[in-house]
Amino acid sequence: MKSRVLLVLVFLAGCASTLAFQVPRANADGRVVQRWEHWCQDIDGVPTNDRLMKAGDEGWELVSLTFRPPVVQAGNSVGGGATYMCFKRPK
Repeated sequence: MKSRVLLVLVFLAGCASTLAFQVPRANADGRVVQRWEHWCQDIDGVPTNDRLMKAGDEGWELVSLTFRPPVVQAGNSVGGGATYMCFKRPK
């Protein structure tokens, strides 16, 4: 009998503390949308570590890397051969 009374008292104390220390409910409808700013750049040749380190220090994160091979017409290079890099960071 004492254990049942104790159990009821603990239950009531828990209910009372819930009223005193309410945790706000999660708001599923109020989504927070992360906004990003983007920066893309053609880099001729090989990207240097210094340039990449500076971008990282400024908060930029590499998200895309594409290499465009050189375009050759009649034995002459007429373009391409660049690395196209895209970065993002939170606004």
